Amino acid sequence: MEKIKYSEILRSNLKLKKEVSSQKPYNLRILSNVTCNVLGDVIAYGLYGQGVNAAVSLGNYDNILQDSFSVDGLQAVIVHYDLFGILGKKDIYCEDLTSGQIRDIEETLTGELGMIIRNLSGVPCVIFDSFSAAAWPVNPLRGNQVKELAGRLNLYLEQNRTSNMTIADIDWAIRSIGRESSFDFKLNNLTKTLYTIDFDLEYSRMIFPLLLKVTGHGKKAVIFDCDNTLWKGILGEDGFDGIDMSFHSKAGSFYHQVQQMAVWLSKHGVLIGLCSKNNPEDVQQVLDSHPDMALKNENIVVSEVNWNDKASNLRQIAAELNIGLDSLVFVDDSSFEINLIREQLPQVTCLQVPQAIDTYPGEFARMVNTYFFISSSKADLEKTLQYKQQAQRNKSMREFTDMDSYLKSLSIKVELNIDKAQEVERVAQLTQKTNQFNLCTNRYTESQIEEIRNSNGKHFISATVSDKFGDSGLTGVAILSCNGNTAHIDDFLMSCRIMGRNIERVIMDSLVSLLGEWGCKKIESAYIPTQKNKPVADFYNQCGFKVVEEKDGTKSYALEIEDYVQSGITYIETKTNK
Repeated sequence: MEKIKYSEILRSNLKLKKEVSSQKPYNLRILSNVTCNVLGDVIAYGLYGQGVNAAVSLGNYDNILQDSFSVDGLQAVIVHYDLFGILGKKDIYCEDLTSGQIRDIEETLTGELGMIIRNLSGVPCVIFDSFSAAAWPVNPLRGNQVKELAGRLNLYLEQNRTSNMTIADIDWAIRSIGRESSFDFKLNNLTKTLYTIDFDLEYSRMIFPLLLKVTGHGKKAVIFDCDNTLWKGILGEDGFDGIDMSFHSKAGSFYHQVQQMAVWLSKHGVLIGLCSKNNPEDVQQVLDSHPDMALKNENIVVSEVNWNDKASNLRQIAAELNIGLDSLVFVDDSSFEINLIREQLPQVTCLQVPQAIDTYPGEFARMVNTYFFISSSKADLEKTLQYKQQAQRNKSMREFTDMDSYLKSLSIKVELNIDKAQEVERVAQLTQKTNQFNLCTNRYTESQIEEIRNSNGKHFISATVSDKFGDSGLTGVAILSCNGNTAHIDDFLMSCRIMGRNIERVIMDSLVSLLGEWGCKKIESAYIPTQKNKPVADFYNQCGFKVVEEKDGTKSYALEIEDYVQSGITYIETKTNK
């Protein structure tokens, strides 16, 4: 997050909040034993700027345990239990504490931490700040008991971490800007505000990718120009042998480092693409056979290498990947091209290659750390292959003159599972990041999905999709509640990767049939509008549901099961494992 004065943040928040006020609020609370008013405003500022209606609240000062009992309706909680705030209350220098006093403090804290973690287990996103000894001016070359205490408490957090909980290393933020810039001990004496705004900005930048992901505003793809972006030089002028990206070269090594980071990103669920004005066969030759090229075809999901304007190419890339333009980061060396994209496609985040090329890898890494929350889940690791398969589908589609013939050619198969234990993690992940085809946009944690699996009246139905090009994996979820003769679809969502193939209709056919078999006579549900789910605003209408109430864009629906008309789609094979 950029350097900015607190007064500017407050002024900007008044304006930005109005711009996102029509969106569903994202309720986030900070629980802390030091004053965090400024941090709350900084976090709201960052989220407002990304289109999130952030409703940031503060718990009562130094009341973390008690406040952790009252978290209903919260989608995120940040817990900052500060050691300086704890030990600073004692009328004794921290290093003079006896081993018995340290032991008592540790036992009290771990007891409280255990209860806090349990109390927050139902909150979709919990960020627990690590404990730090950095506030004390202790010689780092010798051991000290506060640092050792912090280490043991952090180990306790790690060992007791729940699936909805992320541990934020605040020492990273302190190291990034320095100890002197992180703490304001004078203000702490007056208002218990220990941390400076510079620290709050750096800390917010650290947790920002996670907040973007859980609010559905994370970036999904990095699209590179080629000349003077992936390598030094212009391919059309300097030729195959004249461009430089060698790890052993003085200038080329910096481009090589960026390529290596791009390769790593491609292995962790980030989509990598090319958007370059070049002869496509020349670029392909570099990808295929240049000895210094770290980024290969296998890492690249989409490529628009031609002489079209780059704004048009980026639109095409977003359409081909079936993601929003706001999911793209574009990297280019040309100020002309960067300004063009900023003017014509303001949704796209741009990074211009710096003139001081030695700073390029650091700037690129900073961008990644700001916008991408890197995951190592099995589903994310398979993304590159799945999007390559999607590109093959799009290419195949151009060979057909009508959509039905194309869809019939795919040999689509949909397999539905009910409350399958092995799918809890993926189901929760899908609810947290799916935006376009998402009727209610409820976010669930793994523990909440596990509760649904073990309950009597609620179920989750997962849909796994495959076709002749490959396996798209678990890409659809319905959350159902059954109460007597009435069922309620709490949410129905699908990955954007499988939109546009009528899969949603055959899933609904199966859901209605299943609920009928369970003895339900009526189904109720709703469409709750967000900034991104407009494509499914009329989905329930198309399925024959009737609107019973409409208010502020939210539509409540009902369907008598006996009145439901099956879609009649026969080219998609469906199977429900009961």
